Amino acid sequence: MHMYRDHVRQKTLQDWKFWIFSHLTDPLAESFNNSVSTASLDDLFRTTSSWAEQHCALVALRPSVLASLRQLSTNTSILSNPLKLAEEAADAVSKQEVHEASNSS
Repeated sequence: MHMYRDHVRQKTLQDWKFWIFSHLTDPLAESFNNSVSTASLDDLFRTTSSWAEQHCALVALRPSVLASLRQLSTNTSILSNPLKLAEEAADAVSKQEVHEASNSS
């Protein structure tokens, strides 16, 4: 997940809107990371297909996306002061970078 987090950080610093998108995709990335095996090419194909069937169906995506949107609307200023959201996104990825750097030392 480290590479994913780095990617989110880099893209968010280029365009803060990517941070919003990452909130929607984080649960999928985590479930993919936990479900897919890379032990062999056959395992990768089999577990990716299984993961996609379980996690990418509309019936599975809807609760996850709604939960992410609920979290964004309650934990950010998106509803009360949307102009502040760009700053919040940059702060969030900067704090995450500092947190990860302190954990790796």
